[in-house]
Amino acid sequence: MELATLEPPKSKGLPISGLDWLGIFVPVAFVVNYTPALYNKLALFACSCLALVTLSAWIGRATEHLAVSVGETIGGLLNASFSNLPEIIFGLIALKGGLTDLVKASMTGAIIGNLLLVMGHAMTAGGLRYKTLLFDRDRASDAATSLIIAAIALLLPTVYQTVASQSATGWSQQTDEYLSLWLAALILVAYVSNLIYTLTTHVETPADETVGQAELEGPTWSAAKACTVLAIASILLAIISDYVADTVEVVKQAFGLTELFLGVIVVATIGNISAQSTAVSMALKNKMELSFQVAINASVQIALLVTPLLVLVSPFLGEPMTLHFTVPETVAVAASVLLTMQICGDGKSNWLNGIQLLVLYSIIGVLFFYLPAS
Repeated sequence: MELATLEPPKSKGLPISGLDWLGIFVPVAFVVNYTPALYNKLALFACSCLALVTLSAWIGRATEHLAVSVGETIGGLLNASFSNLPEIIFGLIALKGGLTDLVKASMTGAIIGNLLLVMGHAMTAGGLRYKTLLFDRDRASDAATSLIIAAIALLLPTVYQTVASQSATGWSQQTDEYLSLWLAALILVAYVSNLIYTLTTHVETPADETVGQAELEGPTWSAAKACTVLAIASILLAIISDYVADTVEVVKQAFGLTELFLGVIVVATIGNISAQSTAVSMALKNKMELSFQVAINASVQIALLVTPLLVLVSPFLGEPMTLHFTVPETVAVAASVLLTMQICGDGKSNWLNGIQLLVLYSIIGVLFFYLPAS
């Protein structure tokens, strides 16, 4: 994770606060779940998804304030560790419920959504107000390299299964799981290396510090307050995530949706709302560097931290998760990374680039909508 995202902790506070009204759906979800006369799985799913938006935003805000309270270096580690807590909690709950395909689809959707949907909206909104938006080319290159590693890691298990299926010994589920565990461990090495480089080797420029300080508004929370909010929001998020996992099957049957579409588009989009709000807000202020970091770092962390972490933990939950994603998922991630690299390579963007990203996201969305269940 880039350290630049740690500098404006309160920059997320303003745009995210607009989503706080969705917090009403947290108690509503509890009421629907525990009141027999009101219990309805479709209503519970809708209320739970809206509640997840606010809870994710609260966790993100508490993490940022906690990072500021404990200092830059430790704060960077805390931010990198807890900023993806909502995705990790949901992933663990869903894995425990046997929804491995939904978890993998939500990871794919989070990567694609941040690269195409979040960044696309930010570039479009900012580009309509300003002719050209600028950001750091070097950081874009580093992030693109990390995403290429992740894309290759997602492709290799598919290559293994294709080749092994045609061999004399045939394909083995156990070998596929071992391969995924090795790849997950190696991906985490890439993430940790990137984190160490960011916190120790990479030195921020004075311009970066100026941008960050310009976004600081309002009082910083104390460490105790930040930890309290983080703990409460995490517990609530775990409970609400369980509601979502319990109602997915009913939603699939009611609307004729596949688990793949629900994970890639629905669940992932819900998780990206707060990041999208922040990214668009920064772009409208001509601060595309911050907007870019919000979107690209979220994808990098999902690809290099959350996904391999869930793979390594999954055997202990009784539902081993592999890195063997479907061909459409693999192609979608590769296409998203390729287009993002093409657009961000020169360190400039405009509204047309944003539209191009959104069009590709829509194309992928249509594909997954009509894609039959495997």
